[in-house]
Amino acid sequence: MTQPRPTHIKINTVEPALVRPNEPFKATYVVKASGDVNTKGLQVSFLTDDARLILCDHATEETPVEKTLQVNPGQRVSKTVTMHLKLRKGLRNEFSRDGSPAPLTLHARLTGSEGPRGPAVFSEGYDIEVAELAKRTTTKIFI
Repeated sequence: MTQPRPTHIKINTVEPALVRPNEPFKATYVVKASGDVNTKGLQVSFLTDDARLILCDHATEETPVEKTLQVNPGQRVSKTVTMHLKLRKGLRNEFSRDGSPAPLTLHARLTGSEGPRGPAVFSEGYDIEVAELAKRTTTKIFI
């Protein structure tokens, strides 16, 4: 007997690939629910691996960017979210001197798949570039 595939989330595309602070960009993601998923509502949150930046919902300015989904067991749902990046207040000298971009990894976290306190499911990172941002010297991951 085969085991049902666990619930998972994947970021498929980000447009444009070169993101500018305070300008909107779209991320398309797919959630595939396992056969035993709680359909009352899955919570999708978006995160970055760079502590200098804040992800905001473009329509509401809310942070973190969170969306609620209704997904039936075994169903696959594709959605698009529009968000933008802001630099954290008080940062200085974070812009690149030559205008070159810095790499950024976008992650999606899915919660609620195993009940309200169930384990979170994380997507693989999706690499994008942030225009005119200085490159980091060390990786800072907050997942």
